[in-house]
Amino acid sequence: MSLKLDEIQVGVAEVVDYTRITGGYEEALKEVVKRKVTVEAAKQKGFQVSEEELQRAADVFRMVNKLYTMEETEQWLKGKGLTIESLEDYLEANLLISQFKEDLEKSVDQGKYRNSPVIKESLKELAYQDWFANFIG
Repeated sequence: MSLKLDEIQVGVAEVVDYTRITGGYEEALKEVVKRKVTVEAAKQKGFQVSEEELQRAADVFRMVNKLYTMEETEQWLKGKGLTIESLEDYLEANLLISQFKEDLEKSVDQGKYRNSPVIKESLKELAYQDWFANFIG
């Protein structure tokens, strides 16, 4: 018996069922909802993404994923079952979320977070990494 992988089809419903059974669905759903809520909040605050910003984000995305030509990008998208529009929507959402977070950072009481044990531990680790990098120089 030989198995032909190119003849096997997987439907979205199968993937959703699998993630529900294995416990990944709730986390993915929470993340998607969080992104959508944040994007909407960013838009309500008047944040926008320019064509230039979107193009830069797409260029970075392609470099990170080693997609150097349009053909490679299209093949990658096809392999993932995505369209150029869905990638652009994803990148635009990332940019809007980043703008929203930057805006939040300006208005938050940073002292509240600086005293957090998690932040203190992260700062200690960053300071240590910096010291060590300078030490071995």
